[in-house]
Amino acid sequence: MHPTDNTIQETEALNDLLQINMDKITLYEKLKRYCAGCYLAEIIEELIQQSRSFVEVLRSCIPETAYNNPGVLSHTIYRLWNDLRALYSVNETLGLLAALEYNEDATIRAYEIVLSDLFQNDALCSLLKHQKELLLNNQKTIRLLQLPGKTPDQ
Repeated sequence: MHPTDNTIQETEALNDLLQINMDKITLYEKLKRYCAGCYLAEIIEELIQQSRSFVEVLRSCIPETAYNNPGVLSHTIYRLWNDLRALYSVNETLGLLAALEYNEDATIRAYEIVLSDLFQNDALCSLLKHQKELLLNNQKTIRLLQLPGKTPDQ
């Protein structure tokens, strides 16, 4: 593969992860309105802040021209993320925690695809692995909260 091709693929993948995290912020802000005054509002706010942090870091890794001109990128991973989210929710009556879990799971899968397919840049790979670990921790916390009688304090 030509080095320029790899840079383009990395930029496309990072741009997709950037868009995924921006969409998560929008989704979680909507969900937070439904649980105002509830312990879940705090958890959702943490997820929002984490995604904002991811967006900031990912933007610093992408050439400015790439995220200012999204039409030039293929969005393969972003489309896959949307497909996974749709698949997880088909024929399901979702509770709020289940919706959060499915969304985190789809995001983890997107990170796994990016990490398995593209990156030769060790620093970037390390950054994405760290973000994926944080997402896995989110998913674990959300799963624990789905157990009967569990709250964040337990």
